[in-house]
Amino acid sequence: MTAIGNDLGASGRERLCLALDLADRGEILALVDELKDLIGYFKLNSAFTLHGPDLVREILARDVKVFMDLKLHDIPNTLAGYGHAVTVLGAHLVTLHTGGGLEMMRAAVTAADRTAAELGVERPRLVGVTLLTSVDRETLNGDLNVPGTIEDEVRRRALLAAEAGLDGIVCAPSEIDLVRPGLPDDFFYVTPGTRSPGESGNDHKRIGTHAEALAGGSSLLVLGRRIHHAADRRKAALEVLQEIEGAA
Repeated sequence: MTAIGNDLGASGRERLCLALDLADRGEILALVDELKDLIGYFKLNSAFTLHGPDLVREILARDVKVFMDLKLHDIPNTLAGYGHAVTVLGAHLVTLHTGGGLEMMRAAVTAADRTAAELGVERPRLVGVTLLTSVDRETLNGDLNVPGTIEDEVRRRALLAAEAGLDGIVCAPSEIDLVRPGLPDDFFYVTPGTRSPGESGNDHKRIGTHAEALAGGSSLLVLGRRIHHAADRRKAALEVLQEIEGAA
């Protein structure tokens, strides 16, 4: 059974994801309750490490989608175990690192497909992280010792993700147009680092506005501090939704 398709006509809510970068379980669930009518996906990373699968189940019970930003990167057998586990858990979107190679990514896809077929459910979308948006060319060429440009490396990894059978990638907003040729028409593009005009990029080095990301073909905008730091979180979410509707 394959993952659900890319809903290009989805409502603004379905294009918006909030990173739940909080430690307190009660605060996390209260935030989901506060914003679940405005935000379609809620992203877990460190909060999952703290609270485990039960937190995922509690969020899913609120009729929203869970994005498990695990950035999986291990040997193929371990990724097969993860592919099974996230499908059983009911996650909607899961990240893994394209740097693990074809065999690793294929193992996750195969296991998730098999488990979904056995359970009669849809498996999560599996999306490959190309390069973290905190990586610039200096980091790529120096710290990582990878030659060439950011654009070339993102394109190479995007094509590898498609060859492995993944459903999409994570990339910077400006990179979608660069990588789209040769990728499936229904590929799912997750774009962290999107901002309102004039807003700081913080530790994201490759950024773009929400409107630029959507115009380029972004499937899902991932936000965090814009909403977490707002005096009125619902107002902040509504402002982003208005930007999404204006870009449609």
